[in-house]
Amino acid sequence: MRKTRYLLSLTLIIFMLFPAYSIAGNGGDDFANSALGKELINLGLKFLDNPGDLFFNLHTDNEDFSPVPSDRRGAVRFNFFPTFLPVTWGNLNCKVKILNERGFQPQVDLSGMYGDLLGLHLVPSLGQDVRPVFNDYAFGVVVSKGMDAKTRLFGGVKFSSVNMDISFSTPIASGDFQMSSLNFKISDTFFMTGIMHQSSPGTLVVAQVGYGFSYKKFFSRIMSSHRHLEIGMDIYPEGLFVIHPFIAWHWYF
Repeated sequence: MRKTRYLLSLTLIIFMLFPAYSIAGNGGDDFANSALGKELINLGLKFLDNPGDLFFNLHTDNEDFSPVPSDRRGAVRFNFFPTFLPVTWGNLNCKVKILNERGFQPQVDLSGMYGDLLGLHLVPSLGQDVRPVFNDYAFGVVVSKGMDAKTRLFGGVKFSSVNMDISFSTPIASGDFQMSSLNFKISDTFFMTGIMHQSSPGTLVVAQVGYGFSYKKFFSRIMSSHRHLEIGMDIYPEGLFVIHPFIAWHWYF
């Protein structure tokens, strides 16, 4: 029972793609030739061709490299959806202001993120053949300058890394398809820039874009940040799922 719960939590997105293989492999030609069937098969093939890209995008959902508000010293952020729910991806992003804006001197913040795929803690119950490895972290610096009392421009550099290497004691199978392991390592250095605007007391709107030098990967984010709640979306033009809506909580200090 514990094994079943673990596999479901770790490979939820994979199972979302499997029906296309099952139906196509069992004579479901009508469905496979339909628009929905073709799209599911294309998604499945794209995931299997580069599973690390999807996990790296989910990792980016957990990050926060926007400036600390000028009247605060730092912040702690927890991304709830789509990482902790549904894939049990625990995460914590911390950022702290190390220099206040003063005259020509910009504000400088340090930010870092660490995550843990909590479902992997069930792996010891799956048998001695399973050797899970998971590393998920990011760190960087953000420099910002106020344009007026409500608007701030910012830019920065970050290093992000996700590494997973897991072998299943029992392969995941659907029709003719079978997966016995999931392994990848992706690390990249990104340049980021964006704008933060205080649209009302207690509400900040952030728009941000970034580019990764190693994989030539673009991403963008737009979000509305309230007292403790963040809602928004990340956009990955070449990702398996282009738009990632997200919900997060943060606490300023």
